[in-house]
Amino acid sequence: MRIMRIVAAWFSLLIFTCSWVLAQDAQPRLEVFAEGGGSFLNNGTGEMLVGVSCSTVICFPEPTLVASSFSKTGRLFAGGRFRFTRHDALEASYSYSPNHFSLQQPTQSLGSAYNRVNFVSFNYVRYLWTRTRVQPFATAGLGTNRFSGPVSASAVVSGLVGADNGWQFAWNYGGGMDIVLRRHLALRLELRDYVTGQPSLIIGTSHNIVPSAGIAFRFK
Repeated sequence: MRIMRIVAAWFSLLIFTCSWVLAQDAQPRLEVFAEGGGSFLNNGTGEMLVGVSCSTVICFPEPTLVASSFSKTGRLFAGGRFRFTRHDALEASYSYSPNHFSLQQPTQSLGSAYNRVNFVSFNYVRYLWTRTRVQPFATAGLGTNRFSGPVSASAVVSGLVGADNGWQFAWNYGGGMDIVLRRHLALRLELRDYVTGQPSLIIGTSHNIVPSAGIAFRFK
C-alpha cells in the first residue's frame, strides 16, 4: 500500500513537471516592442521648369534637371505582434525619422523642405524556428508613407514643393532575430527596407534602409 502511494506521488509529480515544461515551451501570443536605429534614404533626380527659352515671338519655360538629397539620421520604431501559430505572426507598427530633404541644381542649392518621414505598416512575420533562445524571422508588409516639414522651409516658401507630400502607398521587407532573455522579454535585431515613391517632383523609387535594435515585451 505504501509502495502504491509512493508511485502515485511520483506519477503526480511527473504529470505536473511535464505540464510545466509544455507550458514553458508554448510561445507568448501577444507582444509590444520598441526599437531604435539608423535611417538611410537614397537620393533621386527629377525635372522642373525654370528660366526661359525665347524665340523671336514668345518665351517658354525651360526644363532643368534637379537632384534631391536626404540626410542620414536615426529612426524610432514601435508596434505590436500577435502570434497565431508557433511560427506565424501579424504585426502593426509605426516608425518615424527626422531625415532632412533638400533640392539642388548642378550649380546651386534650391533650398530645403521635409524634415519628417512617417511610416505606418501591417506585416506578416514568419519565424524560421522557435525552440531555441535565438529565433530568426523574415517579414514583409504593406503600409503608407508621408514626407512632411515646416511651411517656413526655403523650398516651400519659394514654391518648389509643398510642406506635405501626402500619404503614399508603401511596402517593406526584411528580417531579423529575437534573442530570448526571459520568457516574456527578448532582444530584437532587425534590418528592413521601406520602399515608396520619391517625394515631390523627384521621380523613381525611394528606399529607406533601416538597421535597428530594441526590446520586445511578450505577453500570454
